[in-house]
Amino acid sequence: MFDEKKILVSIYCKIFNDSFSDEMIKRMVGGKEIYDFLMKDAGLSLDENGRLIPGDCNLWYLGCNDMFGCLRYNDCKLKWGTGESSFAIVEAFVTLIHINGVFTQEQYEALMEKCKEGRLFDNVFDIPKYLKAKQEGNPWVKTKEACEFRLKAKQFASRVSNHLEEEGFLFVDPGLRW
Repeated sequence: MFDEKKILVSIYCKIFNDSFSDEMIKRMVGGKEIYDFLMKDAGLSLDENGRLIPGDCNLWYLGCNDMFGCLRYNDCKLKWGTGESSFAIVEAFVTLIHINGVFTQEQYEALMEKCKEGRLFDNVFDIPKYLKAKQEGNPWVKTKEACEFRLKAKQFASRVSNHLEEEGFLFVDPGLRW
């Protein structure tokens, strides 16, 4: 039987109106709990009529959101800012946990497959369209927006920051030591 080793994790990203689950922030959990959380439906994909589309796993929102997020495993923190999300970050997190014997080989492979599937659409705003195409058996073609949305998010954040600075607001680097 696989020994259920407990580790400290934080799994979070900012999406929409802060609707990503906060149930995995600063938690001591085993591999099964982490795996179940990453694979669990986030329940955030809606069709054009506002009906829930099942299948939008939490892992996908981590890999292709337009805001910021953090994946923490004990003292190792993988974080990203606006427009910097990536399935490579999620894969690094999953691989680190697996190398340390927390995930089974089957869990690891399933999570890596979900990352691979997420790369097919690679845009948080395309998840509902991807799931609908998948349900209907239609082929999926990555949208033009998937290639541009991260850059657009960075440009928007930069414009807001520049405007606030022009209005006299002062931004302080939180990493700055006085």
